[in-house]
Amino acid sequence: MTTKNMETFLDPQYLEEILGSFSKATGLHIEAVNRKGETLAILGSKKRNDFCQYIRSNSRGEKKCLASYKEAILEASKWNEPYFFRCHAGMIIWAVPIIFDNVFLGSIICGQVLLWKPDEFFLRELKKSNYKDLDFETLQQKVKSLPISSPEQSQAAADMLFVVVSHLVKRNIHTLEEENAYHQQRLQIKTDLENRKKHNKNAEFIDYGKYLKKERRFLSYIRLGDKTRAENCLKDLLTDLLTKTAGERTTLKVRVLELASLSSRAAVEGGADPEQAMGILKDFNTEINNIERVEEFFVKVHKVISTFLEGIFNLADKKHLSLVTNARNFIIENYYKPLTLKATADYLFISPSHLSRLFRMELDCTFNDYLTRVRVEKAVELLKKPEYSVAQVSKAIGFKNQSYFAEIFRKYIGVTPLIYKNSLF
Repeated sequence: MTTKNMETFLDPQYLEEILGSFSKATGLHIEAVNRKGETLAILGSKKRNDFCQYIRSNSRGEKKCLASYKEAILEASKWNEPYFFRCHAGMIIWAVPIIFDNVFLGSIICGQVLLWKPDEFFLRELKKSNYKDLDFETLQQKVKSLPISSPEQSQAAADMLFVVVSHLVKRNIHTLEEENAYHQQRLQIKTDLENRKKHNKNAEFIDYGKYLKKERRFLSYIRLGDKTRAENCLKDLLTDLLTKTAGERTTLKVRVLELASLSSRAAVEGGADPEQAMGILKDFNTEINNIERVEEFFVKVHKVISTFLEGIFNLADKKHLSLVTNARNFIIENYYKPLTLKATADYLFISPSHLSRLFRMELDCTFNDYLTRVRVEKAVELLKKPEYSVAQVSKAIGFKNQSYFAEIFRKYIGVTPLIYKNSLF
C-alpha cells in the first residue's frame, strides 16, 4: 500500500458528487489536498473567496498557503480526526485526514472562514505579513466580504465532514477488495483453462450432459452442507460454462442465474431459512444484471453460494461448529457402513446424547435423519449409472433391506428407486 496515493485511491467522480453536495449544503469551500499540501481538486462550485484568491496571486502568499496546508494535514494525520488551524493570513480552516492501511494519503481541507468579525488586531496582523506585491487597501476591502462562522457551526461542519470522508474511505476499501477479488478470479480462470487444454485437447467441446451431472452433484453437496466439496465443484462448473459459452456474456449470465436459483432451493432443502434464501437470491439477480465482466459473474456467484451454505450451517458456537462439521464429514465419508450415533460420537470423543443434542439444536434434524439424507443423495447419483441395479445401489449405500431402502427413497424423492431409474433410460 505504500505506493498508493490519493489520486488513485479515491474515485474522482464520486468524490466530486459527495463532497460537492456537502459544499452546496454548507456553503463551505472544500479542497482535496495531497501529502505535500498541494491542491488536487476544488470540490463543488464554491470557489476560494476573493480574499484568499488575492493572497494566492502573490508567489510568497502562495508558498505560505502551501506551508499552512502541509503543517495542518500532518497534524490531522497524527490524530486521525479533524484538525482546526489558523492559516498565515488569519483564516480558520480544518483538515480531515485520509488514511488507508495505516498510510496517510492526504486530506480534505474545508473552511476559509472567520470565527469573529475582523477587528483592528486582525488587520494589524495582516499588515505585518508584509505582502509587498499586494495592495493593503485592496486586502482591507476583501476582508469585509469574508464569511463568518460560529465555533459551534464550524465544529459541526468538521464532524459532519469527518463522517463523509470516513464513508468515502470505507467505500474505496470495499472497491479495492472487490477489484483484487476480480483480479484473482481472472488468474484462476486463466489457470483453469490452461490446465484443461494441457490435459484435454478437446476441452472446448463440453458436453452439457456431463455438465448437468456435475451440477446435480454440486446441488447434492449444497443440500448436505458440504462447503469444501461444493466450492470445488462450483469452480469446475464455472470453468465448464466459460468454455461452453466461449465467454459470451448473455448466455453466461443466464446459466449463472439459473445455477444460483437452483442453489438457493438446494440450500432451503438443506435447512437454510426460505425467506432469507429468497431474499439473497433476489438481491443477487438485481446485482448481476449490471455486471459486464466475466470474472465479476464468477466472484458474485461464489459469494452468494457461500452465503447459502452459511445459511445451512450457521452455528454461533465455534466449538459446536467444529464438532458438527466433523460429525457431518465423518458421515459423508462413511455413509455406506453400518454407521451408528455411538460410533460417530466415539470418533469425536463425545457422548452420544451430546452429539444427538447438537444435531437437533444446530441442524434441526436427528443423526439418523442426516445419515439417511446423505445415503439418498448418494443413491440418486448411483442410480444414474446403468451398470448399477437397485439392489446393488441399496447395498452400496448401506441399506441391508432393499424394501426399506425403497420406502425411504420414495419418502425423500417421491417415487420408488426402480421408477426413478427407469425414467432415466
